[in-house]
Amino acid sequence: MLRWVQVSPKGDRVVFQSLGKPYVQELPGGRPKRLTKQDDHLEFYPSFSRDGRSIVYTTWDDEKLGAIRVVSATGGEGKVVSTRPGYYVEPALSPDGKSLVYRASGDGYLMPGQWSRETGLFVQPVSGGTPRRLARDGEQPHFGVRSDRVYFLHVESKEKEDVRSLKSVGLDGSQERTHVTSAE
Repeated sequence: MLRWVQVSPKGDRVVFQSLGKPYVQELPGGRPKRLTKQDDHLEFYPSFSRDGRSIVYTTWDDEKLGAIRVVSATGGEGKVVSTRPGYYVEPALSPDGKSLVYRASGDGYLMPGQWSRETGLFVQPVSGGTPRRLARDGEQPHFGVRSDRVYFLHVESKEKEDVRSLKSVGLDGSQERTHVTSAE
């Protein structure tokens, strides 16, 4: 089963995850190739950089918890870019490659809560540094054409039907905007 399938910006490759490992495949008819060689942890949510040269993804280890890593799109060993263990999903790189946005989720009451207290959408420099929370709620964070705003899905639970909104926020967490909202 393929998960988190994403076509490269040039349309010549696809990245996906299967059975806990990311794969890259040349299009239209290449063979899948493992992106990394390690077997120490599981790897999830692969996503191409805008130039197609790098792939960002998250990892999971039951003892060490999760991390965010970046690897060359041709494969190799992923470099850890997160600054602390956590429960990370949906990482995305900015168009200029300088920032990383991701969603930090909770532990689901199955693991110690030490690294799951601060949930929401975060941004941090790819080169390292302290993550900054952009929003307490939201899913699928990503950048638009420029690197100055993060767009995300916001879901508000209602009695009959959830209301979904496409929102964005500046990299400093200010200037939140709602761009479109589903009918109630």
